[in-house]
Amino acid sequence: MRVLAAVFFGVMVYAAEAQGPRAAVRRPAVKAEVQPDGPVVVMDTSLGRVTCRLYSKLAPVTVANFVGLVSGTKAWTDPQTGAAVQGKGFYDGVALNGISDGMIAGDRMGGGKGVMPSFPAEKTGLGYERGGRLAMAKGDAAGTESGSLFYVTAHPDLEYERRGGVVFGQCDEASQAVVAAVSHALLSVDNHPERPVAIHRMVVVQAGEALPAVAAEVPSEQVTPQPVPVPVATLPAPEPTGPGVVIETSKGTMHCRLFEETPIATANFTGLVKGTKAWKNPATGAEMRGKPFYDGLHFGRVIPDFMVQNADEPGGVGKGDIGFKFGVETVPGLSFDRPGRLAYANSGPDTNASEFFVTEHAVRRLDGLYTIFGQCDAASVGVVEAMARVPRDEKNKPMVPVVIRRIKVEAARQ
Repeated sequence: MRVLAAVFFGVMVYAAEAQGPRAAVRRPAVKAEVQPDGPVVVMDTSLGRVTCRLYSKLAPVTVANFVGLVSGTKAWTDPQTGAAVQGKGFYDGVALNGISDGMIAGDRMGGGKGVMPSFPAEKTGLGYERGGRLAMAKGDAAGTESGSLFYVTAHPDLEYERRGGVVFGQCDEASQAVVAAVSHALLSVDNHPERPVAIHRMVVVQAGEALPAVAAEVPSEQVTPQPVPVPVATLPAPEPTGPGVVIETSKGTMHCRLFEETPIATANFTGLVKGTKAWKNPATGAEMRGKPFYDGLHFGRVIPDFMVQNADEPGGVGKGDIGFKFGVETVPGLSFDRPGRLAYANSGPDTNASEFFVTEHAVRRLDGLYTIFGQCDAASVGVVEAMARVPRDEKNKPMVPVVIRRIKVEAARQ
């Protein structure tokens, strides 16, 4: 199953990992890390400096395009005026957006599209097993990379492998902390800040040159694009009046209440919790009756400022078949407009089954893609925050299992 987390301006995909308990296995030898050999790019942002060295030999076309935009030697068209621009850095004064485990920039017009033409993606052999990767976003056609949209990661995250993006630089550890701060600041307000978080200046530093002084802040009104106000709800959001559920985990207990407006999802969840719904053990193929589904399983995917997900199945079989699937239920007015939404994960229409997630912040970009079937209280969101910040591997799986000890169903409100 997967949760599609449309993150920056447009859509980015975060695939869930449905994995069982971690076995004591020998990891393969890690190949020697290729070191970047090109110039250094320095980004002075609203929350600090980001310094990255480029892979000129592995990604010569990508590096040349990026350096040209940074330095102003590559012409570009101002999308607001249509005028050709020469001799001015493309990224100076550009707003940043938060993405899970990182930040993205390069859109001067809003809507999540770069203004420079895409070009054929280079194959560098570099992945996302390290934090601090500087990469171009995927282009607007298969096999291409964006001409201007780039992102920087703050944590090792192999989920980036699925959405493409050519790695062409490596940022240092201090920079990764800045990127994490940018990501948190923006995702915690669902990428709708009151004041923009921006790149004030970006420069290229060649070998032997000193790093420049920190750039002056660009006035908020000169940042492009300007922050988009929080969407105004057109319908009142329903409040949950269905059964309560208590999710006891090794990191704390969550209290949630289910929506009667999503009868299929709610009945499926309560049936699995109680053991009154039959399901197939994906490890053995045996039909199970009278056995609670979730007790003893794990939260197998945790991402700060996004969500925690039950991505585990009986027998440790990831992405297994438990004998049924069902579609997404959408409810007018019911939105990911607040923290603590309890929803089903899926890999597309009609693929809901058993995996669920709980959100840490508002994530309106998920609206319409997933069934929200419950709301967890404020204390539960604190448990989500703690769970999302446990040490995790490059697949966003906790290093020490976060266990669902028990889930129980309480009576509906009268």
